[in-house]
Amino acid sequence: MELSKKMNHHHSSDPILSEAEIIRIAQAYYDGVDSRDPDRLAGLYSSAPSTSLAFNADPPIVGRAAIRDFCAQFFQAVTVKHTRIEVWARALMGGVVPREMPQGQSAATITVVSTALPTFTIDNAARAAKLALPATSIFTIDKESGKFVAVHNMFDLGKVYAAAAGAR
Repeated sequence: MELSKKMNHHHSSDPILSEAEIIRIAQAYYDGVDSRDPDRLAGLYSSAPSTSLAFNADPPIVGRAAIRDFCAQFFQAVTVKHTRIEVWARALMGGVVPREMPQGQSAATITVVSTALPTFTIDNAARAAKLALPATSIFTIDKESGKFVAVHNMFDLGKVYAAAAGAR
């Protein structure tokens, strides 16, 4: 089979997400983070036990409840506003994704990449700090439900923690 036919081949029973749906799902993620509402953000994730949120090379946070708890704690210290969002709605290189990710791509999922410029605001009575850090996210989305099964965010999280520690 020719490579182009192989890459475009899918079973008629496989769910398909349009580019507009993929962009809507990615935007919902950024809006969820920016809302500082851990329940809203956690609701975007699949209820599957292997659902994960990872930052850089750190061990992933696994399970929707653990993701919600992490976000609740993070949002107490930090406000985030995402701008300059770009979403690559087609799977890169015909579906090649990092296999070491806890939830690899399958026929039921699509993995896409997004970049954004989140600005983190760390504020307390004594001092406020603003920090803009370019970020890349790898989203693995369940095609049928439109929920995230894995989100892998890559940005300098250490700078955010250092700014939060300095604001105390």
